[in-house]
Amino acid sequence: MSCFRCKGVSCVRVCRFMRNTINSVVFVCAVIGTLPVSVGASPPEPGRMLNLSVGQLGIDRRLNNRGLYGAELRLQPIDWYQLVPSIGLAASETDAGFVYVDVKKDFFLSPHWYVTPAFGVGIFNETREFRLGHSLEFRSGMEAGYRFDNHYRLGLAVFHLSNGGLSEENPGTEIVVLSLSIPL
Repeated sequence: MSCFRCKGVSCVRVCRFMRNTINSVVFVCAVIGTLPVSVGASPPEPGRMLNLSVGQLGIDRRLNNRGLYGAELRLQPIDWYQLVPSIGLAASETDAGFVYVDVKKDFFLSPHWYVTPAFGVGIFNETREFRLGHSLEFRSGMEAGYRFDNHYRLGLAVFHLSNGGLSEENPGTEIVVLSLSIPL
């Protein structure tokens, strides 16, 4: 018996997904809490940024056309913990597409070097060649990069897409992108 009518998701799968998500958040918070005080003290940033990216989708799969191109609008950080909401889209050479919203947090390791974890959710458009099992997909990842004096950023990011067990088919996939962030 399923508690959701959509694709027969059982309570057990949803509870397992929520437990794993909570454990991951607790782990990340614990790691961040052990970092030196100077890490996380971010230099002043301009407000919004446009992030353009190019990379590969499905690096864990054998695909002929793995190219991925994306654009993301990073909004003004929210005062509470300086979380950065963003909205983005990505399109691949396999004709798969992903539209998402997420939140990020910048941690500066020095005045120029940073790491940015991110977590979000979006709608994935499957193709015959590239399937993830559900249209609702979760996106988690980490970007590491360099912030120039003019506030432009050049980064390398790795993301994981997964439906979190919302359907029987949940292969997930990994993405690697090179990104350029432009202050607006």
